[in-house]
Amino acid sequence: MFSADNDLSSNRALCRQAAIDYLRREVPFTHQVGGSYLLVVPAAVGRPRAYDDAEFDRSVETLKLCADLFVQHGVKAAIEPIRSAETSLVHTIAEAKRYIQAVNHPGIGHINGDVYHMQSEERHIGDAILDAGDRLANLHLADSNRCALGEGSMDVCTMIRALYLTGHNQDGRFVTFEPLGPGGDPYPAMYGRPNPEKLDALVLTSVRYFRDCEELVLSD
Repeated sequence: MFSADNDLSSNRALCRQAAIDYLRREVPFTHQVGGSYLLVVPAAVGRPRAYDDAEFDRSVETLKLCADLFVQHGVKAAIEPIRSAETSLVHTIAEAKRYIQAVNHPGIGHINGDVYHMQSEERHIGDAILDAGDRLANLHLADSNRCALGEGSMDVCTMIRALYLTGHNQDGRFVTFEPLGPGGDPYPAMYGRPNPEKLDALVLTSVRYFRDCEELVLSD
């Protein structure tokens, strides 16, 4: 969770240091609980306007200071593109690959896709999944309205075909369901009171729809 308070690209050293401290806690924690990847967002979510034209460079330089942690603990850094309405940097798979190339460190080499954001920023979600290829550690799934799969207009079958073409159905690569409900934003909800029954129902509906679509794809 990268907000304005712990922003890798911030023009305030205090906020960049908070991002470093956050990763110093979260990377070993991820390893300790058996996690294999950790999402990294290059600029704060909830701040779509750029501070200046040096954000990209600051973000890259700050993440480099933490990159060894990912190697030491055997955790993948999964760069997540977020739609431009929510953040100022890295909105597409192609931009995530450019960011990874700029960091240029063996610990920073993977991507977390999110189809809710991809529908706004990518020309074609299936093509974007293919472009991510082996770098795609995880894909967040929700429908076009951020509700359960099947309750919007997402072409889930095409996504599944693209995932199979990249060999995504193997150990260490994931799809995870993130139906947050209409207008769902995980950042305010982080310190709010969740509704477990509603969230469980959204995920269960998503899983069932995904399985149905997968059966259709495999029967083609």
